[in-house]
Amino acid sequence: MSRFYGFSPESSTEQVIEKFENEIIIRHNNQLLVGTVYVDLQNDRWAVAVAYNQSRHPGLHGHENMLEVKYSYSQGRENVVRMFRSDPLQETPIGAGSFTDPNAFVRYVITNERMLLNRPA
Repeated sequence: MSRFYGFSPESSTEQVIEKFENEIIIRHNNQLLVGTVYVDLQNDRWAVAVAYNQSRHPGLHGHENMLEVKYSYSQGRENVVRMFRSDPLQETPIGAGSFTDPNAFVRYVITNERMLLNRPA
């Protein structure tokens, strides 16, 4: 189930996120993982993270995310989205243009993540 901080998404954006969470299952280190989307929008920096975890409920002490992906965008400073993947520990700049609307940024991130996983929308 997705989480939103500082953001109330349009219904179309919410549907894109929900579809991603319901459809995407990845294999990572011989485990099947499902993703949860987190959106955190601040005045000058927007971030969308996808935490991939096993589909079962965590134990008493919870669990660490098996794979984390974070996209960040600094509004007005650059036309680059920065993507960080926890495996491998690497940050990659993506030339994405500028976003004036947070919903467009969130939809771009979900589309890009699907493309990287080779899963059509």
